[in-house]
Amino acid sequence: MGNRIRVSRVSTWAWGIAALFAASGCAEFHHYQLSDIDSSEGRLVPFELQVDETGLDVNEAFGVAKLAVDENSKKRLTGVESAVAFFQVGPSTGDATFDDHWADNLVAALHERCSSGRMTGVTTVRESTDYPVVSGEIVTIKGYCVR
Repeated sequence: MGNRIRVSRVSTWAWGIAALFAASGCAEFHHYQLSDIDSSEGRLVPFELQVDETGLDVNEAFGVAKLAVDENSKKRLTGVESAVAFFQVGPSTGDATFDDHWADNLVAALHERCSSGRMTGVTTVRESTDYPVVSGEIVTIKGYCVR
């Protein structure tokens, strides 16, 4: 007969998992803050800054890893997961990121956009877009520079 494409159960399973990941993302809102708008000091020039970074949900990553290993490896992964949990303490918004300093340049970027340093109507939004195991961690700042 002609050429036939043979699909194995593994590739069918992999495509199913990929479809599940693609369809299971959601946005999560962490924080919103708005200041007053004062237009009495001068002309207002709008600005917007946004920074983002890839995050990792360590618990989900360990959960996925445990699906692919034998019982002895699961026990070792559980021990490692417990050790990692000791370092993931304190208040947080969103998942841990690959770069702890990903939002550090926001102050310099704000000063670059508004060199006078006089801002009003500043809105800060902290949010993330979650997918299985990874996330997009986002900070957005909008406001007006008083010129």
